[in-house]
Amino acid sequence: MIDFELERPITLNNGNEVHELHLDYEALSMADLKTANKIAKMIADPNVGNVDNASVSPRLDANLRIGIAWVAAIKGTKGLTVNDVLSLSMKDAICLSEDALSNYLFR
Repeated sequence: MIDFELERPITLNNGNEVHELHLDYEALSMADLKTANKIAKMIADPNVGNVDNASVSPRLDANLRIGIAWVAAIKGTKGLTVNDVLSLSMKDAICLSEDALSNYLFR
């Protein structure tokens, strides 16, 4: 399990404030890929005409990496939900993407 200190805490729907995420990458299963893809679609802008890195490799899709890290956070941090990802600061989201890349996808 990896502890991830948030730059800016998030407030959950139940009113609890979260300052740190616990990323449990080891608990991820194939079924969690569907949730990670759902999160990636929630935060992606389908109208942006940029090169799609996901067509080269899904590991290069920054939004999918955020989704993977967030599912790992849900598994390791009590009280998190899928929609709480939208409360992340931009910096925390980008850092989560990098964490998934270095600590899970390319280790």
